[in-house]
Amino acid sequence: MQIVLVSSPGTGQAPHWSQELAGAFAREVVAEGASVRWLAALHQGEAAPPGEEGVQVLPFRDRQPSPLSKVNESQADAAVELALTESLRAAPESVVVHVGLGGQGTPNALWLASRLGSRTFACARGAELVCHRGDLLDRDKKICRDWADAERCRWCCSTSWWSKPRADDLRNRQDLFVAGLHTCAAIAVPAEADVELVTSLGVASSRVSVGASAAELAAMVTAAAR
Repeated sequence: MQIVLVSSPGTGQAPHWSQELAGAFAREVVAEGASVRWLAALHQGEAAPPGEEGVQVLPFRDRQPSPLSKVNESQADAAVELALTESLRAAPESVVVHVGLGGQGTPNALWLASRLGSRTFACARGAELVCHRGDLLDRDKKICRDWADAERCRWCCSTSWWSKPRADDLRNRQDLFVAGLHTCAAIAVPAEADVELVTSLGVASSRVSVGASAAELAAMVTAAAR
């Protein structure tokens, strides 16, 4: 089995959690006989994950940290999307796994892969999907319970009076995630609380499972992809 693996860059303040998990997942599936092409979205100056036998790492370091208010900018990653498209044209039977969807970077990998005929899987944290800040805390550090209110989210993601995202930028962000998630054969999340967040986006609960360790993710992908 050929797997194209996509990891997310995060905010750039520290390596995103998806990188460590993607590396461990790659080792798990290679041990089962798969080969992996890893498209690693990174920030400028960030070290690339090490390549290993059976794992080809393609680092993309074009990103700079985006202000919180630049919602569209934080989601843009044409280089990763082009590399994904070229990979799937060359190996159309590949399985695509996006680890860390919602952690900035491209929201389009799963949708593109599905359009090109590949089976798709995701591993995500619910808070990163529904909240552009990624933590479901508002800018006053209070727990947010109104993440579906784009006008409130616009206030929460403003960095100054003059630097505010449009409400539609936040709506579009979630719409792109939903489009990708609806293509997935299965979606792994770390906890039960994440299931509620993912299904609140309109994703069927039957597609969402709790268990986001490398071994659990590898088992989910290999079982569903057979």
